Amino acid sequence: MALIEELKKKTEEGFKTIKETAQDFAFNVEKHAKIGKKKFVDITKLKREIQHLYTEMGRHVYMEITYGRDIKKDDPYLKERVLQIGQLEMEIKDIEEEIEDIKKTLPPTHGDEIL
Repeated sequence: MALIEELKKKTEEGFKTIKETAQDFAFNVEKHAKIGKKKFVDITKLKREIQHLYTEMGRHVYMEITYGRDIKKDDPYLKERVLQIGQLEMEIKDIEEEIEDIKKTLPPTHGDEIL
């Protein structure tokens, strides 16, 4: 009987180790998925918006020059775009900070729920 009990104990320990390893793996996969989404979806979207604003500003400046108008730094159209670009850049910095926080996240202790 002792052999069967020992075998049962070793089997349970093996299953526990497999479960813990699977939980750690799932945690790391989810962590990297979150980082990837933030990097390649959220930040890329904001950078595209910034690029679009630069294009709008360039088109505006081009039209002003074409029509022989002076370009003023207090032009409301340009000031609004500059403000928007600043806000988008702050959002990117916030997301980058979130990414750093996610990178520092440790897996839960075994028995706790995953993220």
